[in-house]
This record gives sequence, structure tokens and C-alpha cells, in this order.
Amino acid sequence: MHKALYRVYRPKNFSNVIGQEHIVRTLKNQIENNNVGHAYLFCGTRGTGKTSTAKIFSRAVNCTNLHNDEPCNECENCREILEDKTMDVVEIDAASNNSVDDIRELRENVKYSPAKAKYKVYIIDEVHMLSQGAFNALLKTLEEPPSYVIFILATTEPHKIPATILSRCQRFDFKRVTVKDISSRMRYICEKEGIEADEKALNLIARNSQGALRDALSILDQCISFEGNKISYNDVIELLGSVNIEQLFDLAESIIKEDTRKSLQILNDFIIWGKDVRNLVNDLIDHFRNLMVCKISNDLDEIISLPEETIDLLKQQAETIDTNNLIRILNILSEAQDGMKISSNPRVLMEVTMMKIAQPMFDESKEALIKRIENLEQKIESGNIKVNHISTNQTVDNFNENNQQNNNTVEKQEDENIEYENLKGDDIKLVEKSWKKILQKMKEDKNQVIRALLQDVDSFNISEDTLYIIFTDNYSFAKSRLDSPATIQYVEKVIREVLNRSFSVKIALKSQLSNLNTQIKKEDKGEQILKNIVSEDILEVKDSIEKR
Repeated sequence: MHKALYRVYRPKNFSNVIGQEHIVRTLKNQIENNNVGHAYLFCGTRGTGKTSTAKIFSRAVNCTNLHNDEPCNECENCREILEDKTMDVVEIDAASNNSVDDIRELRENVKYSPAKAKYKVYIIDEVHMLSQGAFNALLKTLEEPPSYVIFILATTEPHKIPATILSRCQRFDFKRVTVKDISSRMRYICEKEGIEADEKALNLIARNSQGALRDALSILDQCISFEGNKISYNDVIELLGSVNIEQLFDLAESIIKEDTRKSLQILNDFIIWGKDVRNLVNDLIDHFRNLMVCKISNDLDEIISLPEETIDLLKQQAETIDTNNLIRILNILSEAQDGMKISSNPRVLMEVTMMKIAQPMFDESKEALIKRIENLEQKIESGNIKVNHISTNQTVDNFNENNQQNNNTVEKQEDENIEYENLKGDDIKLVEKSWKKILQKMKEDKNQVIRALLQDVDSFNISEDTLYIIFTDNYSFAKSRLDSPATIQYVEKVIREVLNRSFSVKIALKSQLSNLNTQIKKEDKGEQILKNIVSEDILEVKDSIEKR
């Protein structure tokens, strides 16, 4: 029967415990100075060595042939503890033995002296799972334990343990194991097992383990089963559903260059290959985080755990993006990561996110506004702008071409605008006034994707109890996503609940509704805004020069 790697290579002495030198040194000093405590609390994320260290410590305090404060693992006490044949070292899983009766039984057993060993050691794993009554029962024993008893409590969630218990324990916090240390340990195991492993493959496994050595060895075990005696980078990608590093750089480049089409194409390819969109979000966050680190630090060995050639590529790509834009992108991706947890359609949410991060015009954050201003400044500096010299009257006339003739004055046209607003029906005003409440209700329903798409609505119209939700032409993507029977029914339901009115809902683009053609069609919303701003700025500069 196959034995898992993490069990075969479980450390048997302190020198084999990876990444916890600060804890190992303290425990060995206590053993050497005969200053062993009666209660310890080992805290840390899964797979960082808490239980392994507890077992090594239980042998070390009972070993009859200590060498450099390490258990010999050969004397009678060490062998019996290793083979689980002794009554003096007891391991309890608090997840399944968490009642008051279980702890009362433990208290009764504590009264009896060790059968052979010097100390009776109780290792209580996942101690935070004990009930409040069980904690109260344990407290008395921790307050006045017999001299021959040592308690080692292990937990991944120390904040759930009562303060009365915490105050009676020596606390040791186990750190996440670094990618470098995990890779080194896996390389050692591969050599022992006669397995040829690509360095990039081991690094990818280490990064995906998130600091848990046990998780890394479990993934390594899967890779060996998948491929045999040779583990390649592509095999690990295939097994984990991760993103190839080259694809990640390509996607990041398209985002930095604000190339929406290419971003969506890469995302589509990723989904066609059967990859998990959630993994893509996590990998993108890591990638842009690494780019940010490259912008602010030169000493990257400990901060970015990647091969040297990858770090060089990161440094080159980091030069093409400013820190403000990096922060903007990371904020949007973090929001998407949270949204993925409750989204019923992660793909659509990711597509909306791609559009938002590749085009700052869709983002209303401060960082996005700064980015848009920078784009405008670059256009002005390059001189790559075209401004048509037209009169103010003509501009206004074109803007309202269906309401006014070209020879009308600006003042008269402004009156028309006010009149148009006043002529809006009460139902339209009600929808406009209540739209934020409608979006809030969708947020409460955890329908984040529909809510995100409907935030970009341009206007509304009502005709014969049909509510037209209107987008500008450059939002055809949103229309196609919303225009399904199930989505329409949901939107109608929310509007009915919020407004106490029943409407049939239709999603439309401005070009599809001839009677609402009151504004010029725009090929690109962001570019038109920039052109208008540039036009106004240049006109102001010209007026200022003429006055001089």
C-alpha cells in the first residue's frame, strides 16, 4: 500500500523541521537547561510542522540517550512513542473529542504517573474545537498540573481559545514555510525517490502550497502519480489548473496596454482549456503584486520567491506601468476575488473585471481618474490630437440635433434642455430616483454580476408599461449579457419589489431606439470625453491669448 510522502518524510528530529528555527532553538534550550514547561500552545497555519514538532518534543523529553538535545529515536522510550505503543504519550483530536466528558476522562488519566517514561505528554490537536464546557474542565488541570505532565495544544485558530487558557501556556507561533525552503525540501525528497524534477515545476508547487509544506508534498505526490519519475513544469500546470507564466505575462501586458480585446481573448482561451477562473484571479493578483514589489525594492530574494529569469522579466514589465495604476488594478482584482466566492457565474464577473481594469474609463476610483488624466497629458504632449474649430452654437446644436435647428442660439437651446428634463414622465423620474435602491437590492441578493452591469445604464424610457433600460452603443457587451429571459425576469422582480410597480423590462442600445436619439453616437466613450476636454482646454487657451 502506498504511503503518502508527507508521512514517509515526517521529521523525526528537530534538525528536520523546516522553517521554524526560532521555535526549535527555544525548545532545545529548555531541554538542555531542564527548564521544560507544563503547557505549550503551538499556533500556525496547516502543514507548518506543529504536530510533528510536538511529537519530536515528546520523545526528546523522555529520551534516555539524548544527543545535542535531539531524541535518539533508538532507545525503548523513543521506539515505543514512534510506534504509538506507549500510554505515556497521548494524541487527542479535539475536533472529534470535544465534549466535557472527553476532557473529564483526560483529567482522570492525568492523576496516574507515567508507566515507563519520565513525562506524560498530552498532544491536543485542533484545540480550538473544544466546547466552552470542555475548556472550563481543562482549565483546572492546566492551573495545577502534576509535575510529570506536559500539555501541548495545537491550533490553526488561536483567537478562538479563551484568554484563561492562553495565559497558562507558553505560546509558539509557527511561520509559513518559505517557497525557497519548500523547494529545497522537495528537491531532497525527489533525489531520495529517484525522481527527475524541473526546478520551475518545484517552484510552482511550492508557491501553490501557500506556505504549507504538507500541502506541497501532497501536490508532489499527485504529480508523481500523474507523470511517474519525471515532473515537468507543464505537467504541474495541467494538474493544478494554474496559468502558464508566459500566458500570465501576456495577459498582464494586454491589461497594461489597455487592450480589452486581447485581454478577453486570453481569458476565453484560458476557459476553453478548462481552467478555473478563480485560479486566474489569484495568479493575476500575485503577478501584479510582484510587479509592485519590483517598483519599490531592489532586494527581491526574500520578497519574491521566483526563478531569477522570471524576476528579470518582472523588472522589465514593471518599467511599463506606474505605481498608481498598479494599485488601481490590484484593488479591482481584490474586489473580483471577493465576488468570486458568492458568484454563480465567475466567467461573466471576470469578463467585467477585465474590461474595468483594461479601460480606466469604466472605473470611477481615484486611481482610475489619475490614469485617465495621465492618458490625456500624454496625448497633449505628443501632439497627436485633432481639434475641429467649430462655434459653440454649432456644438450645442449638434448635441441636440433632434430638438433644435442649427441656427438657434445657445440661450434658447439651454431652455430646451431644461424643458426636456421637466417633460420627463413621473414614472421615469421614479425609476431614476430609485435606481440606487434597485442596485442595492441586487447587492443584498448577492447578484453582483447583474448589479455591476446595470451600474453603467445611460438612461430610461417608458412606453405602454414597458421600461426600456438604455445603454450607449459602446456597451453592447453589457446588453448581450443582460438580455436573457432569466435575467430579465429577475430585474423585473427587483423593480416590482422596490417600486411597487410592474413593468416589462427591455434592454436596448441608443441606436436601436430612434425616438431617443437626442445625443451624438460615440465610437468610444473614453476617447470622446478626452476629445471634449482637449477641445475646451484649447479654446480656453486661445481665448486667453486673444484677450492679451
